[in-house]
Amino acid sequence: TKVQAEVKEVLFQTKSLQPVVEAFVFNDGKMTNLLALKGTVPIYYKGHQYNIPMKICITKEYPQKAPIAYVTPTKDMRIHRGHPNVNESGSVYMSYPLWQAGSNLVTLIIALSESFSKKPPVYRATTAQRRPPQYRQQQPQQAYPVARPVARPQYQQQQQQQQAVQRHPSTNLYQASNPYADPKAQRKEELLQKAREALTTNTVERLSAQTEEITRLLDYEQKLKQNKLALARGKAEMEHEKKLLESSIAALDTQGKTLNAWISENKNKEVDVDEAIDGRDTWSKQILDEVAKDSAIEDALYALDKALEDGRITLDVFMKQVRRLSKQQVHQSSSIMYALLPRTL
Repeated sequence: TKVQAEVKEVLFQTKSLQPVVEAFVFNDGKMTNLLALKGTVPIYYKGHQYNIPMKICITKEYPQKAPIAYVTPTKDMRIHRGHPNVNESGSVYMSYPLWQAGSNLVTLIIALSESFSKKPPVYRATTAQRRPPQYRQQQPQQAYPVARPVARPQYQQQQQQQQAVQRHPSTNLYQASNPYADPKAQRKEELLQKAREALTTNTVERLSAQTEEITRLLDYEQKLKQNKLALARGKAEMEHEKKLLESSIAALDTQGKTLNAWISENKNKEVDVDEAIDGRDTWSKQILDEVAKDSAIEDALYALDKALEDGRITLDVFMKQVRRLSKQQVHQSSSIMYALLPRTL
């Protein structure tokens, strides 16, 4: 059949591809077994040959519809983000407008090789760090014996017909249109991209809000610790003050009992006020006398002020007496201060 002939021609041209039959799941969930060409497609980038791992699935609609091509990077390869013809999942979106004019698997392989030679879709990455694209094939480690695809004479006339419309299929590799890509897959990719962006934005917003909340809670915790320390200090001070008050209450209670006992003893006795209030020793008596004299001077000054106010004395008499009493009061204050000084034997 036509498919078998084209597959044989591809295998003859590109020996790094092998035919396999694998289960394929479409975007609508249907699964079927498809013939696929699996292996590597050789490209030439900056004068060196590299092998791009790929899988080309041939659907039942072939050749009316183009095959479905995928880039299948190995573990040490990464797909270029933003590649014009390959998305992050490896699906190839290559504009191929001449497919309806008799294109086949051989011309598709040639177009892929031409396209990826201009802008390779994968690069080599190490575990230590992801380096810039490294495409050079390390010899002698080659997964497949490769040979550059060459159009055989029976396809030269077909290529000339294609060039009459445009120079080469690779000239339209970076157009926005994609005739053989599944619209549902493109829509799915767009929705996935929007979902990723929405999740990223939502995650960033939630992270920012949680960070602010954590900061607020940490500040609140710090304030609680400070308040706890302040309460502990206040409690200790109040307990100390409580002990002082209890001691004062006990002293007052003792003094009250002593006073009540004295009142009971002297209830029916006549008490001389001047004798009742007296110092226990000579020093105390001296202090008491000096304080009494000072108080008497204060009373005299008050009486002079009232007499002047009532008009019983003149201003000259008032001023003369005030000066005299003031001198006495100063002398008396000095005597009180002297009497209050500690006595030594």
